[in-house]
Amino acid sequence: MNQPNLEPLGLTEGESKVYLSLLRIGTSTIGNIIKEAQVSNSKIYDILDRLNKKGLIGISLLNNTKQFEAKEPNRLTDLIEEKEREINKIKETLPQLQKTYKEAEPTQEAEILQGNKGIKTFTDMMLSKLEKGEIFYIMGAPNEANEALGAYFKEWHNQRAKKGVHCKILYNQDAKERAKQISGINLTEAKTLPENIATPALIDISKEYVATITFGDKPLCIVIKNKKIAESYKNYFELLWKTSKRV
Repeated sequence: MNQPNLEPLGLTEGESKVYLSLLRIGTSTIGNIIKEAQVSNSKIYDILDRLNKKGLIGISLLNNTKQFEAKEPNRLTDLIEEKEREINKIKETLPQLQKTYKEAEPTQEAEILQGNKGIKTFTDMMLSKLEKGEIFYIMGAPNEANEALGAYFKEWHNQRAKKGVHCKILYNQDAKERAKQISGINLTEAKTLPENIATPALIDISKEYVATITFGDKPLCIVIKNKKIAESYKNYFELLWKTSKRV
């Protein structure tokens, strides 16, 4: 019969070997235990002492020689119950540990993607992450964004709408016509920023991501992954949304 592994109950490998050996051979002396359990002379006394404290072996004296015997295996149930109590204590602390984890400062990641291909890499990644009912925010969309990737963005928005993802877009004044076109796509709301507010960069915000995208001769996409930063940008977006005009 294969020997059971008692280590999950908190016994060391040596303790497990010695206890199981004593179960097989019965009352025995040090020498026989070492031979049967195959543990070193230097460790046997410490192992036997720990097993005795755990209530798994008894010690008697016969003709001035110490004899050791294993207690009934039912004693192992005490160790099982003790482990269960320890596990239950840990389970009780899980809500607090989860709260601590959520309150911890999130890891910040930054990435620079170059060219129109880099911009597509980011927006395609976001499309894969967004889920039905979520909102994708676009702020300060300039007309040159449409000139550079108009056909791509149109298809991206169509795919986004099919997934059931909402989109709120704030266009610069120079992109009014584009705003009218895009607002015809399902689950899409578009507004134009006040005339005194314009940005040459497009800012995408969703989940814990914020991307600042510039077009022109050297398109660039700077991505930051940080929940708190993303929340700050969302709040700023909503403030501008209230003061902007719907197309």
